[in-house]
Amino acid sequence: MTRRAKWWTLLGVLGLTVIVGVSAFAAYRRKAEEDSAKKVERPALEFTQRDVVQLRPQRLSYQLTLPGTVQAVSQATVRAKLAAEVKRVHVREGERVTAGQIVAEFDTAQIRAQLAERAAALESANAQLRMTQRTRQTNAQLVKQNFISQNAFDSADSANDAQIAAVAVARAQLEQTQIMLNDAVVRAPIPGIVAKRFVQPGEKVGFDAPLLAIVDLSQLEVQAQAAVADVFRIRTGMPAEVLVEGAGEGKIGGRVERINPSAETGTRTINLYVSIRNEAARLRTGMFARVVLTIAPENEAPALPLAALRGDEGQHHIWVIAEGKLAQRTVSAGARDERAGLVEIVSGLKPGEWVLASKFDNLKDGLAARVSGERLGAGSSNRVAPDAAARTN
Repeated sequence: MTRRAKWWTLLGVLGLTVIVGVSAFAAYRRKAEEDSAKKVERPALEFTQRDVVQLRPQRLSYQLTLPGTVQAVSQATVRAKLAAEVKRVHVREGERVTAGQIVAEFDTAQIRAQLAERAAALESANAQLRMTQRTRQTNAQLVKQNFISQNAFDSADSANDAQIAAVAVARAQLEQTQIMLNDAVVRAPIPGIVAKRFVQPGEKVGFDAPLLAIVDLSQLEVQAQAAVADVFRIRTGMPAEVLVEGAGEGKIGGRVERINPSAETGTRTINLYVSIRNEAARLRTGMFARVVLTIAPENEAPALPLAALRGDEGQHHIWVIAEGKLAQRTVSAGARDERAGLVEIVSGLKPGEWVLASKFDNLKDGLAARVSGERLGAGSSNRVAPDAAARTN
């Protein structure tokens, strides 16, 4: 055999060896992949009818929480009705007063002197009036007998009318001074508790200066601020629940009494007023409160149980069973009905799709899944399933 023939034989043997090796490696790889697939293959997850729900129209009610402040329905600031020196203040902050009770007094020495002066002025005016009346009567007789002229009688008549007016002025001045004397004794206009005392004895105050602030705690209300868009859903007479900061965890029952017809300048919110009970007088004005209103829309909305919703605020998803597999679906959530345990699904889910209604662990996209038993009826699609552990082990 020649050298050239030997080389061709050697190359043929090497090529055959390579082909056999590649074929063997490919077969080995296929077998390894099949073995690996068999190892990771899991049985289909099986869920009961209580574990799944469907999207269903529901009439949801949601809670509207409004900030507010506790204030008294009846409260008054007692003000001075005259400019004088404060002689006595009979009450202090925290003391209870009744309507008509004397709470302060002014020094009346100057007023009494003025009263005596004006009383004397009235008596003098009355004496002068009696004189002008007699003069008029006499002149009336004389003019009839032609002893005096008509002009003389008219002068006497005018003087009498002027004196009548002078008596009226003097009487009005005396009454005004008497009113000032009465106003020197300050009385409580309403029953309640003294919230603030603005003056001390010996101070000289001007007209309309504040003296005391009185608050009646028997009737309280919360002034809450609502957005313009929410006011259209609120009606007078609507029941409310009030949480008052510092008054414990309990909710206080209330009722929407009034709604302001205009928005506040700057904030563009509208004030509404909720009456509340003040049992044992434990609430005080000025306390911060939250008013919770339950709003029930007229129309129905597609909803799921709250337990079916996963994720944080703004990033919600659910697990659905579609074509025999699990799939994580992103959805947009709307109004929540905490009492009924329902949430509105705005988008991301179609009616008729099966949704896991409770929390399961170790779920992954693409896992085989099915629902055991009969197909769900329409009446069972609104049930909320209890929490259960995933059957993936």
